Amino acid sequence: MKSKNTSLNSEKNTNNMNQHVRINKYLSNAGLCSRREADQHIKMGLIEVNGKIITELGFKVKASDEVKYDGTRIKTKPFLYILINKPKGFIAAFQGDKIDKPVQDLISTKTNPGLIPVDDMGRPMTGLLILTNDGELRKRLNKSKSTKMVYKAVLNENVTKQIINKLKTGQMVYNKLLKIKDISHIKGKPKNEVGLEVNSIGTSELVKLFSICGLRVVLIDRVIYGSLTKKDLPRGKWRNLSSKEVGFLKMMS
Repeated sequence: MKSKNTSLNSEKNTNNMNQHVRINKYLSNAGLCSRREADQHIKMGLIEVNGKIITELGFKVKASDEVKYDGTRIKTKPFLYILINKPKGFIAAFQGDKIDKPVQDLISTKTNPGLIPVDDMGRPMTGLLILTNDGELRKRLNKSKSTKMVYKAVLNENVTKQIINKLKTGQMVYNKLLKIKDISHIKGKPKNEVGLEVNSIGTSELVKLFSICGLRVVLIDRVIYGSLTKKDLPRGKWRNLSSKEVGFLKMMS
């Protein structure tokens, strides 16, 4: 006799198989092309679903459908969501250029195909970083203006009240106004070490923001990303995000 949990899991899997998505999103999720390019392929009659050529842009498919592009079957891949506590020496590059010691090297080869960092992190930068092959979520997180991020930063000089005021007021960085939501010295630490909270500001942007205010970043470590923390995640280690954690990320973006 099947257990209740097994029955629920079976029902969940069946629901996932029967879930309908627009054909252009399906093609984009499969890594074939962008949604805009998918629309062009559909108009040209290059897309076939279950043996029938599809020309309707709003057509919806489910996971169990056989979808072909120009006669070749498209194989979808499951979305993966990884949280890593990035160490020094590795680099996270959103653009995917060939680099030495990419952060993906820290993740097992069976897990990392197609994983791209949500944002860039240089070699000296450490802390929480999300990698995923879900391009739609990456775009949404990058466009988000409300994702809570908490950092620890060490600067080359003391952070004065005047500098704190400038950071809170905001400065123009890469043609947009960036400001620190909250910043304070760390108790028991030198005055060149601060903790700060921001909304959707990445490490490279923070480095530039401090530079505009006359300070050079010696170390910067992201300790909180949205609802995610470094709890039970040592430096250099990674884990899969739970469906609940992924759901929170989608709500924030």
